Amino acid sequence: MLGKRVLGADYMKKKYTIISKFSFSKWCDIGNLFAKSLCPRNLILKQYNNLSASQRIEIKKRFNDYDSLRRKRTPKGDEDAWIIGVMVDAHIIAYEYDIDPLTAVMCINPVCKATEKLIVK
Repeated sequence: MLGKRVLGADYMKKKYTIISKFSFSKWCDIGNLFAKSLCPRNLILKQYNNLSASQRIEIKKRFNDYDSLRRKRTPKGDEDAWIIGVMVDAHIIAYEYDIDPLTAVMCINPVCKATEKLIVK
């Protein structure tokens, strides 16, 4: 019985989350405050959906690691240095995964689970 459940159709189904164009646009706009990307949003969505769950989790972990270092090294109250640091980190991580920096930033606070793909309607 357990073997059937693991090998059944539910196990192989791709899971999707449907969000509105407005929500996707808002999510991109907020992420772009840090990424400073000029990439079209349809390409960002495609890149985000092409990332595996483990890649999304790893990108988020990398941002957290960089953020803890940034908090130690950036003087308190220097908001501009913090924002520039996030932008630089986004570009470094994006280069390592061959994605746009906005796609990397969107992995920090995703609107879906790591195992799900997005559909914008």
